[in-house]
Order: sequence, then C-alpha cells, then structure tokens
Amino acid sequence: MIQSQLNFKKTPARLAISEFFSASSTPVDAEQIIQYLRSRNLDTNKVTVYRILDILLKNQIIDRVEFGEGKYRYELKKDHHHHLICTNCGKVQDVEGNLVENLEKEIQKDKNFKVKNHSLEFFGLCEDCQK
Repeated sequence: MIQSQLNFKKTPARLAISEFFSASSTPVDAEQIIQYLRSRNLDTNKVTVYRILDILLKNQIIDRVEFGEGKYRYELKKDHHHHLICTNCGKVQDVEGNLVENLEKEIQKDKNFKVKNHSLEFFGLCEDCQK
C-alpha cells in the first residue's frame, strides 16, 4: 500500500486515494479519483487531489501518462510498460514483454543513438469494440 512507501500525514483523502490506486488495474484521471472520493462521502476539492498526486509523483510512487486526450492519467509505478488504448470505449490495457525493449536496443546499435527514454502507446479497437 502506498502509505507504507511514503511517510506523510494519513488524512482520510490520502488514505482513500492510496486504496483507490492499489485497487486500480489501469491508469486513472483526477476526475475518477474525485468521483471515488465522493462515493466514499469525502468532499475533497480538486486542488487537494492534485496536491496529493504531486506528492506521489515527486516521491516516485505513481507515474503520469498522457494518451492525447487533453488530460493526464496516473498509475502506480511499476516496471516500464506500454499501453493499448481503445479509441472507441477508452479501455486501457498494459502491454508487457521484451518486444519494444529489443527494438530500443536495435535502434541504439544500428543508429548509434543513446536512447534515454521513450513513450509508445498503441491506439485502436479492443476486442469488444471489434464485434
């Protein structure tokens, strides 16, 4: 749980956000977090939510991703991975494996280019939306 990784005051909003991230399997946006807090009868304003997100980002507990929607999404930090984003329903799935990492190594070798970071997301239709 996030609280054990970070030493900060355990307010109801911080505890609830920690629980929400621990239970989330896909990246979530600030509005989803606010809706979750309201469903738990925690009337927390956006400024407070963003302040908590900033603390979690600065302490490398969560990552921030952007899928070209005009907003950021957040997820618990884990090994580097990529996402499949359905352009119809918005479903997000993780892509894991060595395919992209192998491509990065090839680029570094073939082009003599030192890759420091990369961002790669795949946009299309999920299995359900193809039906």
